[in-house]
Amino acid sequence: MRKSLFATVLAVPTLTYGGANAADAVVVAEPEPAEYVRVCDVFGTGFFYIPGTETCMRVGGYVRYDIGVGQNLGSDVDGDGLGDTYYKRARFALQTDARSQTELGTLRAYAQINFDRDTGGAIWSYNASPTPADQLYINHVYIDLGGFRVGMTDSVFSTFTDYAGNVINDWELGYGPFRTEQISYTYTGTNGFAATFAVEQGAGSYTIDSYMPHVVAGASLTQGWGKIAVVAGYDSVNETWAGKARIDVKASDTFSLFAMAGYKPNKSVPNYYGNWGGSWALWAGGTVKVTDRANANLQIAYDDNKEILAVANVDYTVVPGLVVTPELVYTHISGIANGKRSIGGFLRFQRSF
Repeated sequence: MRKSLFATVLAVPTLTYGGANAADAVVVAEPEPAEYVRVCDVFGTGFFYIPGTETCMRVGGYVRYDIGVGQNLGSDVDGDGLGDTYYKRARFALQTDARSQTELGTLRAYAQINFDRDTGGAIWSYNASPTPADQLYINHVYIDLGGFRVGMTDSVFSTFTDYAGNVINDWELGYGPFRTEQISYTYTGTNGFAATFAVEQGAGSYTIDSYMPHVVAGASLTQGWGKIAVVAGYDSVNETWAGKARIDVKASDTFSLFAMAGYKPNKSVPNYYGNWGGSWALWAGGTVKVTDRANANLQIAYDDNKEILAVANVDYTVVPGLVVTPELVYTHISGIANGKRSIGGFLRFQRSF
């Protein structure tokens, strides 16, 4: 009797909640399979597939430390335009590069952000005093698709001719502008021919003040012996233009040379693209592979105002990813070390990843 009563009590919850619930089976969800990061070797080393997509991503950058000495490269303490002590810059550059294949070509989104700790130099820095200053800024940010580019990066006038020499201080005798907003298209043929066209916003006092942009156009031919390129830029603010032509010659597997010439029609009119002195300027130099780890680089530049820049360095790979570059710089340029003839030294440590 007591056993029957106990069984009846146990049955009450079942009758209360209904027989259908009692019959339901407990369903345990199966764990979803883990999706591991896959290597993407389509676009080069370091790319991986973003999980769940066909987009390849590379996260990289570098850590750099620069030291400059001399009247033309040092830090100006007393405000006379001459370097009195060491110039120093520590930089962390973060780069992201996302790419995917589409029916219109490769779709790319690229960005570089610089974090700088800077002790101002006589010509090198936005910070003109020896007091350390920190700065965070976007160096490049753009989208590419099938040759089209929109965003902010260095001017096509400078990039299409591969800047200047393989030295750090190649820009001290100007060969064109750098960061600017732009829309550009570059056609690259299978026979080594390339052509480019861009509209740009400019920067500083050269920023456009109407709906007429700056315009850049160029063409190049790359072959086994080297490359030849021409480019021209129209400054819509000052209604003038400038042009450059460059030739690169690969003399051997260990030796290469380049020569470049620039021209602008009116040396008395400010020119966004022709930022050298006078009407014309010349650049020349070369690179010699000394060993598997060391390259020797030289650049000499001269312009119509009789300004001269000579730079020589050796970039040495200590271990893969770490390059040390000592450099000597001779300048006789108005605006640098008060136009005095000056020799300075520069030393760069860079760990890229």
